[in-house]
Amino acid sequence: MKYILAIYFLSLSIMVAQQPQTNSENNSKTLEGFYDLSEMEMPTKLYLLDNNLFHYYAIFGSVDLEIYGSYAIENNELHLQPTKELLQPYILFARHNNQLKDSISINYFSPEHYREKIFFKLDEKWVTNPENKGSLEEVLLKYNIGTVQNITVNLTASQIRETPVFNTVEMYSGEVSEGYNDFIMHYNRYYNMRKRMAKTPLLIDGNSIISGGEKRIQEPLHESDKEAIINYISKGGMFSDTTISRDNEFYKIVLKKEDAKPLLHLLKNGKITEE
Repeated sequence: MKYILAIYFLSLSIMVAQQPQTNSENNSKTLEGFYDLSEMEMPTKLYLLDNNLFHYYAIFGSVDLEIYGSYAIENNELHLQPTKELLQPYILFARHNNQLKDSISINYFSPEHYREKIFFKLDEKWVTNPENKGSLEEVLLKYNIGTVQNITVNLTASQIRETPVFNTVEMYSGEVSEGYNDFIMHYNRYYNMRKRMAKTPLLIDGNSIISGGEKRIQEPLHESDKEAIINYISKGGMFSDTTISRDNEFYKIVLKKEDAKPLLHLLKNGKITEE
Protein backbone atom coordinates (compact mmCIF):
# COMPACT_ATOMS: atom_id res chain seq x y z
CA MET A 1 0.00 0.00 0.00
CA LYS A 2 2.82 2.41 0.91
CA TYR A 3 4.47 1.55 -2.40
CA ILE A 4 1.27 2.34 -4.33
CA LEU A 5 0.84 5.69 -2.50
CA ALA A 6 4.45 6.58 -3.20
CA ILE A 7 3.96 5.89 -6.92
CA TYR A 8 0.72 7.94 -6.89
CA PHE A 9 2.29 11.03 -5.29
CA LEU A 10 5.36 10.75 -7.52
CA SER A 11 3.13 10.66 -10.60
CA LEU A 12 1.07 13.60 -9.30
CA SER A 13 4.17 15.72 -8.67
CA ILE A 14 5.42 15.00 -12.20
CA MET A 15 2.04 16.01 -13.68
CA VAL A 16 2.03 19.30 -11.74
CA ALA A 17 5.58 20.06 -12.78
CA GLN A 18 4.69 19.44 -16.42
CA GLN A 19 1.56 21.63 -16.41
CA PRO A 20 1.93 24.73 -18.62
CA GLN A 21 2.41 28.07 -16.90
CA THR A 22 -0.37 30.61 -16.90
CA ASN A 23 -0.41 32.97 -19.85
CA SER A 24 0.80 35.92 -17.80
CA GLU A 25 3.72 33.95 -16.33
CA ASN A 26 4.66 32.45 -19.68
CA ASN A 27 4.44 35.71 -21.62
CA SER A 28 6.36 37.74 -19.04
CA LYS A 29 9.32 35.39 -19.47
CA THR A 30 9.21 34.77 -23.20
CA LEU A 31 7.95 37.91 -24.96
CA GLU A 32 11.33 39.65 -25.07
CA GLY A 33 12.29 40.04 -28.69
CA PHE A 34 11.78 41.89 -31.93
CA TYR A 35 8.42 41.84 -33.76
CA ASP A 36 7.87 42.97 -37.34
CA LEU A 37 4.37 44.51 -37.38
CA SER A 38 4.70 45.96 -40.89
CA GLU A 39 1.65 46.21 -43.13
CA MET A 40 1.52 47.14 -46.82
CA GLU A 41 3.78 50.20 -47.19
CA MET A 42 3.96 50.89 -43.45
CA PRO A 43 7.20 49.56 -41.92
CA THR A 44 6.59 48.97 -38.20
CA LYS A 45 8.92 47.56 -35.55
CA LEU A 46 8.25 46.63 -31.95
CA TYR A 47 10.96 45.75 -29.44
CA LEU A 48 10.00 44.20 -26.08
CA LEU A 49 12.54 43.86 -23.28
CA ASP A 50 12.31 41.50 -20.31
CA ASN A 51 12.48 44.51 -17.94
CA ASN A 52 9.09 45.58 -19.32
CA LEU A 53 10.44 48.36 -21.52
CA PHE A 54 9.31 48.68 -25.13
CA HIS A 55 10.24 50.68 -28.21
CA TYR A 56 7.83 51.07 -31.15
CA TYR A 57 8.62 52.72 -34.48
CA ALA A 58 6.39 53.11 -37.53
CA ILE A 59 6.66 55.03 -40.81
CA PHE A 60 3.62 55.92 -42.89
CA GLY A 61 3.69 58.67 -45.48
CA SER A 62 5.59 61.63 -44.07
CA VAL A 63 4.97 60.52 -40.47
CA ASP A 64 7.67 58.92 -38.31
CA LEU A 65 5.88 57.70 -35.19
CA GLU A 66 8.07 56.75 -32.25
CA ILE A 67 6.74 55.48 -28.91
CA TYR A 68 8.55 54.04 -25.91
CA GLY A 69 7.86 53.30 -22.27
CA SER A 70 6.74 50.26 -20.30
CA TYR A 71 4.31 47.45 -21.09
CA ALA A 72 1.98 45.22 -19.11
CA ILE A 73 0.31 41.88 -19.87
CA GLU A 74 -3.30 41.28 -18.88
CA ASN A 75 -5.49 38.37 -20.03
CA ASN A 76 -3.49 37.64 -23.21
CA GLU A 77 -3.36 41.34 -24.08
CA LEU A 78 -0.23 43.45 -24.42
CA HIS A 79 -0.80 46.99 -23.14
CA LEU A 80 1.76 49.61 -24.20
CA GLN A 81 2.15 52.43 -21.66
CA PRO A 82 4.11 55.31 -23.23
CA THR A 83 6.32 57.57 -21.15
CA LYS A 84 4.06 60.33 -19.84
CA GLU A 85 5.75 63.24 -21.60
CA LEU A 86 5.16 61.56 -24.98
CA LEU A 87 1.45 62.19 -24.37
CA GLN A 88 1.90 65.92 -23.65
CA PRO A 89 1.25 68.44 -26.46
CA TYR A 90 4.37 70.46 -25.55
CA ILE A 91 7.67 70.02 -23.70
CA LEU A 92 8.87 73.01 -21.64
CA PHE A 93 12.50 74.16 -21.30
CA ALA A 94 14.03 77.18 -19.54
CA ARG A 95 17.30 78.94 -18.71
CA HIS A 96 18.64 82.11 -17.12
CA ASN A 97 19.13 84.98 -19.56
CA ASN A 98 21.11 87.96 -18.24
CA GLN A 99 19.87 90.20 -21.04
CA LEU A 100 16.24 89.92 -19.91
CA LYS A 101 17.00 91.57 -16.54
CA ASP A 102 13.65 91.95 -14.72
CA SER A 103 11.44 90.34 -17.35
CA ILE A 104 10.21 86.94 -18.51
CA SER A 105 10.30 85.63 -22.11
CA ILE A 106 8.23 82.72 -23.48
CA ASN A 107 8.74 81.36 -26.99
CA TYR A 108 6.49 78.66 -28.52
CA PHE A 109 4.42 77.65 -31.55
CA SER A 110 0.66 78.17 -31.57
CA PRO A 111 -1.65 75.10 -31.49
CA GLU A 112 -2.72 73.45 -34.74
CA HIS A 113 -6.42 74.25 -34.30
CA TYR A 114 -7.48 77.92 -34.52
CA ARG A 115 -9.86 77.59 -31.54
CA GLU A 116 -7.11 76.45 -29.22
CA LYS A 117 -4.95 78.84 -27.22
CA ILE A 118 -2.11 78.39 -24.73
CA PHE A 119 -2.26 80.16 -21.36
CA PHE A 120 0.53 80.44 -18.80
CA LYS A 121 0.20 81.03 -15.08
CA LEU A 122 3.38 82.65 -13.77
CA ASP A 123 3.02 82.07 -10.01
CA GLU A 124 -0.45 83.67 -9.60
CA LYS A 125 -0.74 85.67 -12.83
CA TRP A 126 -2.34 84.23 -15.99
CA VAL A 127 -0.89 85.47 -19.33
CA THR A 128 -1.38 84.61 -23.00
CA ASN A 129 -1.00 86.00 -26.46
CA PRO A 130 -4.22 88.03 -26.97
CA GLU A 131 -3.92 87.84 -30.76
CA ASN A 132 -5.26 84.97 -32.82
CA LYS A 133 -2.50 83.02 -34.51
CA GLY A 134 -2.59 80.54 -37.37
CA SER A 135 -1.66 76.89 -37.08
CA LEU A 136 1.84 76.35 -35.62
CA GLU A 137 2.93 79.99 -35.94
CA GLU A 138 5.82 81.17 -33.77
CA VAL A 139 4.83 83.25 -30.72
CA LEU A 140 7.14 85.33 -28.54
CA LEU A 141 5.77 86.77 -25.28
CA LYS A 142 7.57 89.09 -22.87
CA TYR A 143 6.40 90.32 -19.46
CA ASN A 144 7.83 92.65 -16.82
CA ILE A 145 8.01 90.02 -14.10
CA GLY A 146 11.18 89.68 -12.05
CA THR A 147 11.15 86.03 -10.94
CA VAL A 148 8.97 82.95 -11.29
CA GLN A 149 8.93 80.02 -8.89
CA ASN A 150 6.06 78.00 -10.36
CA ILE A 151 4.63 77.84 -13.84
CA THR A 152 1.31 76.39 -14.93
CA VAL A 153 0.70 75.75 -18.60
CA ASN A 154 -2.82 75.40 -19.96
CA LEU A 155 -1.61 73.55 -23.03
CA THR A 156 -4.82 73.13 -24.98
CA ALA A 157 -7.50 75.61 -23.91
CA SER A 158 -10.41 75.36 -26.34
CA GLN A 159 -12.57 78.40 -27.12
CA ILE A 160 -16.27 77.99 -26.34
CA ARG A 161 -18.06 79.00 -29.56
CA GLU A 162 -17.40 82.71 -30.31
CA THR A 163 -17.20 83.76 -26.66
CA PRO A 164 -14.02 85.03 -24.91
CA VAL A 165 -14.18 81.96 -22.64
CA PHE A 166 -11.73 79.07 -22.96
CA ASN A 167 -12.37 75.62 -21.56
CA THR A 168 -9.33 73.76 -20.19
CA VAL A 169 -8.60 70.49 -22.00
CA GLU A 170 -5.22 69.73 -20.41
CA MET A 171 -3.24 71.63 -17.79
CA TYR A 172 0.25 70.98 -16.41
CA SER A 173 2.42 72.60 -13.75
CA GLY A 174 6.09 72.57 -12.82
CA GLU A 175 8.66 74.15 -10.53
CA VAL A 176 11.05 76.71 -11.98
CA SER A 177 14.69 76.74 -10.91
CA GLU A 178 15.85 79.98 -9.32
CA GLY A 179 16.80 82.63 -11.85
CA TYR A 180 15.22 80.98 -14.90
CA ASN A 181 13.48 83.67 -16.96
CA ASP A 182 13.77 82.50 -20.59
CA PHE A 183 11.26 79.77 -21.58
CA ILE A 184 10.75 77.81 -24.81
CA MET A 185 8.23 75.07 -25.59
CA HIS A 186 8.77 72.37 -28.18
CA TYR A 187 5.67 71.09 -29.93
CA ASN A 188 5.24 67.33 -29.42
CA ARG A 189 3.98 66.40 -32.87
CA TYR A 190 1.77 63.29 -33.16
CA TYR A 191 1.10 63.13 -29.41
CA ASN A 192 -2.56 62.34 -30.18
CA MET A 193 -1.52 59.36 -32.31
CA ARG A 194 0.49 58.05 -29.37
CA LYS A 195 -2.55 58.40 -27.12
CA ARG A 196 -4.67 56.36 -29.52
CA MET A 197 -1.95 53.74 -29.79
CA ALA A 198 -1.82 53.43 -26.00
CA LYS A 199 -5.56 52.72 -25.87
CA THR A 200 -5.37 49.79 -28.30
CA PRO A 201 -3.91 46.58 -26.79
CA LEU A 202 -2.27 43.89 -28.90
CA LEU A 203 -3.35 40.25 -28.61
CA ILE A 204 -0.83 37.63 -27.49
CA ASP A 205 -0.80 34.08 -28.89
CA GLY A 206 1.91 32.05 -27.15
CA ASN A 207 5.18 33.73 -28.05
CA SER A 208 3.63 35.65 -30.92
CA ILE A 209 1.67 38.89 -31.24
CA ILE A 210 -1.47 39.30 -33.35
CA SER A 211 -1.41 42.52 -35.37
CA GLY A 212 -3.44 43.36 -38.45
CA GLY A 213 -5.13 39.97 -38.19
CA GLU A 214 -1.81 38.17 -38.62
CA LYS A 215 0.47 36.32 -36.21
CA ARG A 216 3.78 38.16 -35.82
CA ILE A 217 6.58 35.79 -34.89
CA GLN A 218 9.00 36.59 -32.09
CA GLU A 219 12.57 37.12 -33.27
CA PRO A 220 15.67 37.18 -31.04
CA LEU A 221 16.68 40.52 -29.59
CA HIS A 222 20.39 41.22 -29.96
CA GLU A 223 22.17 42.44 -26.84
CA SER A 224 23.45 45.51 -28.70
CA ASP A 225 19.88 46.52 -29.60
CA LYS A 226 18.74 45.91 -26.02
CA GLU A 227 21.52 48.09 -24.58
CA ALA A 228 20.83 50.84 -27.13
CA ILE A 229 17.12 50.94 -26.26
CA ILE A 230 17.78 51.04 -22.50
CA ASN A 231 20.35 53.84 -22.91
CA TYR A 232 18.09 55.81 -25.23
CA ILE A 233 15.07 55.70 -22.90
CA SER A 234 17.12 56.33 -19.73
CA LYS A 235 18.60 59.49 -21.30
CA GLY A 236 15.20 60.97 -22.08
CA GLY A 237 14.55 59.52 -25.52
CA MET A 238 13.11 62.11 -27.88
CA PHE A 239 13.22 64.80 -25.22
CA SER A 240 16.50 64.83 -23.33
CA ASP A 241 17.08 66.94 -20.22
CA THR A 242 18.59 69.75 -22.29
CA THR A 243 18.04 71.30 -25.70
CA ILE A 244 19.87 73.88 -27.80
CA SER A 245 17.98 76.89 -29.15
CA ARG A 246 19.47 80.12 -30.53
CA ASP A 247 22.92 78.76 -29.62
CA ASN A 248 21.92 78.55 -25.96
CA GLU A 249 21.34 75.54 -23.71
CA PHE A 250 17.90 75.20 -22.13
CA TYR A 251 16.96 72.79 -19.34
CA LYS A 252 13.78 70.72 -19.28
CA ILE A 253 11.12 71.53 -16.69
CA VAL A 254 9.30 68.41 -15.53
CA LEU A 255 5.56 69.00 -15.87
CA LYS A 256 2.88 67.27 -13.80
CA LYS A 257 -0.63 66.89 -15.17
CA GLU A 258 -3.27 68.65 -13.09
CA ASP A 259 -6.82 67.46 -12.48
CA ALA A 260 -8.22 71.00 -12.32
CA LYS A 261 -9.89 72.33 -15.47
CA PRO A 262 -10.68 76.01 -14.93
CA LEU A 263 -12.60 78.26 -17.31
CA LEU A 264 -10.45 81.18 -18.44
CA HIS A 265 -11.99 84.48 -19.55
CA LEU A 266 -9.85 86.58 -21.88
CA LEU A 267 -11.05 90.18 -21.39
CA LYS A 268 -10.79 92.94 -23.99
CA ASN A 269 -8.05 94.70 -22.01
CA GLY A 270 -5.93 91.53 -22.22
CA LYS A 271 -6.44 90.52 -18.58
CA ILE A 272 -7.44 86.94 -17.76
CA THR A 273 -9.83 85.83 -15.05
CA GLU A 274 -10.19 82.28 -13.78
CA GLU A 275 -13.47 80.60 -12.93
